[in-house]
Amino acid sequence: MAHPPEHWISSVLSVTRASAQASGQTLKLKKIYSKGKKSNEQKRGRKLSFTGDAEDEESASNYIKKGGKETKKRRTDENITVNLLKQANSPSIKKPKIIRDESKELALCSMLLSEMEAHEDAWPFLLPVNLKLVPGYKKVIKKPMDFSTIREKLSCGQYSNLEAFALDVRLVFDNCETFNEDDSDIGRAGHNMRIHFERKWTEIFSAS
Repeated sequence: MAHPPEHWISSVLSVTRASAQASGQTLKLKKIYSKGKKSNEQKRGRKLSFTGDAEDEESASNYIKKGGKETKKRRTDENITVNLLKQANSPSIKKPKIIRDESKELALCSMLLSEMEAHEDAWPFLLPVNLKLVPGYKKVIKKPMDFSTIREKLSCGQYSNLEAFALDVRLVFDNCETFNEDDSDIGRAGHNMRIHFERKWTEIFSAS
C-alpha cells in the first residue's frame, strides 16, 4: 500500500491544528459570552432586587405616613364627636324665668271685673253703647269697649296675658273721656271707675 507524501501530511496536520485552535477559541468565546451573560443577569437581578426593595421601602414609608395622617384625622374626628356629645349632654345654662300661673291670673282678672261690674258708677260701661241712641259715637270712637265684651273675651280665653286684659279695661275709660265731658255724669263715672280699677289692680297683682 502506497503512503501519502510528507508535504500532504504536513498540510493536513496544519489544517487540523488550525481547526483545533479555532475550535478552542470558539469554546473560549462561548465561555466568556456565557460568563458575561450570567454576570449581566446577576447584575440585572441585583438591580431589580434593589429597585424592588427601594419601591417596597418607599411604599411602606408612604403607608406609614398615610397611616399617621389617618390616625391623626381619626383622633381629631373622635375629639370633635366627644365635644359634641358633651355639649349635647351638658345642661344648657339659661336665665331663670318667672313662671306665671295663667289660670290664677285669669281668675284674678275675673274677680276684679266682677268687683268693677258691681260698682255704683259702672252703669254706663256694663253694655256696649247703643249706636241708635248715640249716633255720633261711632264716628268719634274707633274701638268701642265695655265690661260685657271684656267678660266674653275673658271667658273665651282671648287674653294671652294680664296686660291685654288691662288694656281693654283702660280703653273703656279712655273712650269715655274722649267722648264725654269731664263734668258730665258719665264723665265723672268714668274718672271714678278708672281710679277704682288702678287701685285694685295694684293691690291684687302686687300681692300675688
